[in-house]
Amino acid sequence: MHSLRYVAIAGSLFFSVNLLAENDTQALIQQGYAQTQAGQLDAALQTLQEALSRDPDSSLVHTRLGGVRLLRQEYRTGIEDFQRAIMLDQNNAAAFIGMAVAYLHMGQHSLAQAALNEAAKLDPSKQAEIDKVMAWIEQRSKGAATAH
Repeated sequence: MHSLRYVAIAGSLFFSVNLLAENDTQALIQQGYAQTQAGQLDAALQTLQEALSRDPDSSLVHTRLGGVRLLRQEYRTGIEDFQRAIMLDQNNAAAFIGMAVAYLHMGQHSLAQAALNEAAKLDPSKQAEIDKVMAWIEQRSKGAATAH
């Protein structure tokens, strides 16, 4: 009888600790986002890396890290962050969009288009914005083709 009660108490404590850790991670994600918005990219990177150490399986943390890396012009590393986010959540449209932006900055237009196509499938509400970027990519591609 006592052992059953101890198991119940232990289970309750475990659940409470997980909730606290999850809340801590959410608070760090929010803090990192605020730092990013304020242009404090080094601080945001450090905060989000702390969040990642607490929850390495968070697609949102990887997405936010990718965003900070984009702003820091660390495009390859940003793509890696977005890819990890997508591996953890294949429905993460924001990660596909971030990856597309990184590919655009690297001049890899076909990869950017592929990422944007996936984002449009996942989040149709972004279709108008995605269409504008796709039109820009097509114009750039035509311009590059005629220059050769």
